[in-house]
Amino acid sequence: MAASGSGSVPGQLSMAFASGVVGAGVLIIVALLMGRFGIFADLGCHLHPSANREYLYSRLVWGGIFGLLFCLPIMSGSVWKRGFVFGLVPAAVQLLVIFPLLNHVQVLGLNYGYTTPIFVVFLNAIWGLTSAGWLKMIGG
Repeated sequence: MAASGSGSVPGQLSMAFASGVVGAGVLIIVALLMGRFGIFADLGCHLHPSANREYLYSRLVWGGIFGLLFCLPIMSGSVWKRGFVFGLVPAAVQLLVIFPLLNHVQVLGLNYGYTTPIFVVFLNAIWGLTSAGWLKMIGG
């Protein structure tokens, strides 16, 4: 996005933030459905997403903040590769910072089950790919 040189900086930031929020919305829907249909539990992961305000608000806001990664002038060749790679950033933050420092569980969230890191990477890949696709669709 930033590599193209088109549009104002506030416009680029706004589009990137909005794309991150859209990606977070899709991540939330997928996570809630996976939790509701027991997919997490069936595959040994004990995450329990719920549609409360705190869960929704934090994911939407942080999705927008991480969406600002799309302003970086790197990997501009493939929108899908860029989305996947940028999705690894919030996954790493969740696994290496949020779980141990804020949730007070093992690094990688292994207290929630040994498949937890796989689900975190999977859900954040959905965020990254959706955000990148949305940004491309709106012309960012």
